[in-house]
Amino acid sequence: MSILSKKTKLGLAAILATLLLPMTASADGKGLMLGGGLYYGSVSEKDDGFKIDDSSGAFNLDVGWRFNKWIALDAGYWELGDYKSDKNPLGQDFKTETSAWTAGGMVSVPIWIIDIYGRLGAAWWEANPNGFDKEDGTDAYYGLGLAFNLGGSLDIYGEWTRFDLNTDLDLFGLGVRWTF
Repeated sequence: MSILSKKTKLGLAAILATLLLPMTASADGKGLMLGGGLYYGSVSEKDDGFKIDDSSGAFNLDVGWRFNKWIALDAGYWELGDYKSDKNPLGQDFKTETSAWTAGGMVSVPIWIIDIYGRLGAAWWEANPNGFDKEDGTDAYYGLGLAFNLGGSLDIYGEWTRFDLNTDLDLFGLGVRWTF
């Protein structure tokens, strides 16, 4: 039995590939951005006799354009995690796999080698609960983060991101972002 799921291994491989790409320094903080992160996801909801109070690993990969040190646009794929419900009074439970494609913006406040940033955008999400019909929708996502700049073009970040799906899904993660 593997400790890491196939999706988590794919996310780790993609982040590693991003780190190994040839780098052209962008000390002025503008240009093409590539990034990815690993997250801890958490959801707590009670609906239609089912209670979900679970956590899962998650990851994202994104690409974007940084116009300057303060403003960027990005688009990405998020594997939001697999969440399991508690059993309802009839003894039924379900597990759901959740993912999203996103498009949004980021506003940063650079302070020396640290950027404090906020993100906001639209998420086109899909949830696949076993034994039930697939659900999908378009909803907002938003978050706050702190990035440490290493050498002008590489950022290591920590962030909180919330996806407003049919239920609120909170993600806490660490990642890397490269500006070319």
